[in-house]
Amino acid sequence: MPNRAFFKNIDSILLFSLAGTVWNCFAIGGSLWFLSTYGIFSVNFSTFEILIFAALVSASDPVAIIVVFEEIHVTEFLFINVFGEALFNDAISVVLYNMFISFVSQDPSSLSLWDYTSRGLSFFVVALGGVTIGVIFAFITSLATKYTHDVKIVAPVLIFLIPYMAYLTAEMVSFSAIIAIAVCGMVMKQYVKGNITDSAANSVKYITKIISQSSEIVIYMFLGLSTVSADHYFDLPFTLAAVFFTLFYRTIGVVVQCSFLNKYRSEKFRAADQFILAYGGLKGAIAYGLVVSIPAAVAAKPMFITTTIAIIYFNVFIQGITIRPLINLLKIKTEEEKSEKMVESVYNKYMDYMMQGVEEIAGQKGHYSLIGRFERFNAKVLKPIFMRHEKRQNIDFTSVIRSYERSILEDAVKLAKMKSILNNQQEIHRSQNIHLDEFLQPGENMEQLYLLFGEFLEKRKRMEKSIEEEKDIQDDYLTEVNAHSTANFGQHLQEIEMKEMENKKNDEELDV
Repeated sequence: MPNRAFFKNIDSILLFSLAGTVWNCFAIGGSLWFLSTYGIFSVNFSTFEILIFAALVSASDPVAIIVVFEEIHVTEFLFINVFGEALFNDAISVVLYNMFISFVSQDPSSLSLWDYTSRGLSFFVVALGGVTIGVIFAFITSLATKYTHDVKIVAPVLIFLIPYMAYLTAEMVSFSAIIAIAVCGMVMKQYVKGNITDSAANSVKYITKIISQSSEIVIYMFLGLSTVSADHYFDLPFTLAAVFFTLFYRTIGVVVQCSFLNKYRSEKFRAADQFILAYGGLKGAIAYGLVVSIPAAVAAKPMFITTTIAIIYFNVFIQGITIRPLINLLKIKTEEEKSEKMVESVYNKYMDYMMQGVEEIAGQKGHYSLIGRFERFNAKVLKPIFMRHEKRQNIDFTSVIRSYERSILEDAVKLAKMKSILNNQQEIHRSQNIHLDEFLQPGENMEQLYLLFGEFLEKRKRMEKSIEEEKDIQDDYLTEVNAHSTANFGQHLQEIEMKEMENKKNDEELDV
């Protein structure tokens, strides 16, 4: 499981697994109970008995989902949301199942408001207790592999033994064993892989593959054998209603939850993604394991077993077989067809650092700020404790903020210099206008101007007179003088216009 993608989508995963499972459980159970009041079904059941059945059919099977999604290569965004939901809604379903089992063993008339409240609060205690046990045993595994590095054969044994002890411990104290072992695996991934050799890591990888494949074969073999060997009670209306309600309420839940998430997420759930989320909620071994564990005192147990097997067959064969053609029909992008591949984990890490800097600049504390705090705590405290060759590090994420502040200061200095230059040019322009205005004022300056024009006219007359006396060069000389004067006057006029345009532009920039 990609841990970074998992925690990046933790909000949607928890919403789907927690709110979605609770919604499916009570919606399916309430609908079936409502139909039973009209005598449609041949077997009667109580409210808590039908809620037991609704809780177990609300669990999505991660094994079936992994097989199907790895076959069709869906995007990591879809994969982690569906797989994360299936992983944790199994645990939520088991918690709900155990809670309703405890209600069945008691007389409904003797139950008080405190009983219902305490069972509801125990729902969160059981889940959080499983998380705590998983983290504790993950740390134990990390320390054990850290100090047994020289004994290569011990590390693989500890990696399998200690997490299984976490599962048994959680089961013994009535916490969620599935959550315990799942969290234990996620935390171990952070530290254990750095403590073991490559050969030990390969051994763990292939042993895990062998055990998982063997377990799946055994589970589905028992599922097939129970179809022909177990005692069944087939109620067609109940089976059809259960299949319909599981699909109907899951679709409604996915659409409502995705519409809520799309308001607050940058990566949206498109209509095609919502279809895959709703259609990919396959049932499997968890539902079968829970239904055969229902106490024999429940009269409707044979009907529940038959209906659960029918739902599993419908999900695995009908939905599992048709999901790939539907993806091709809807032209949903898969990992192989994406034009832009998933970036590497190191690049993702630096992207997280950059986004954390953006959040700091914006003055907000969001998802990336929490990642940054955990990274600092992890590098400074946890890694030196649980990993070999890891020293205490002080990760500085504020370099982005300092770079931003430095660039802002540089821009401010450039702007100040530009403003100073523009102010000087404007002052010079204003001073020139003032001198010209003073020069044009009536008084001695005007008399000097008249004298200058008089001298100019006298020189012009003398020039014209000399030109008339030298008639042999008049045409060529006047043509040359006029051409030269016109060129100089045009160039001078062009320079004046360019200066005026430049001054006007500077004034506009100054105003801006």
